[in-house]
Amino acid sequence: MNNANTTVDFSVLKLLPTIYKQIETMQNKIFNLEQQLTPKYDLTKRAGVKAFLNISDGTLNNMIKDGRLKNNTHYTKHINGKKVMISFVEDGILAYKKGLK
Repeated sequence: MNNANTTVDFSVLKLLPTIYKQIETMQNKIFNLEQQLTPKYDLTKRAGVKAFLNISDGTLNNMIKDGRLKNNTHYTKHINGKKVMISFVEDGILAYKKGLK
């Protein structure tokens, strides 16, 4: 074998950004599928939603107040005496996160 005649085609390096983007997209899809199959968070509870969206309690409150999260789509309100209880809708939270990307 004569190594002096071996050439390397470096033009394939231009494909790396495209390959990287495709891998990143696949990783996001895998994460979403895993989340749907075996949720790591209880997306009906405030703590689970905050962890899943990676936000603070204040941000979650602001999202409810300013309408980013909508009543009967992302959460529901229940009145228990003088207390207002909020339950989150898992499908609504998953759809919201998917829309963020």
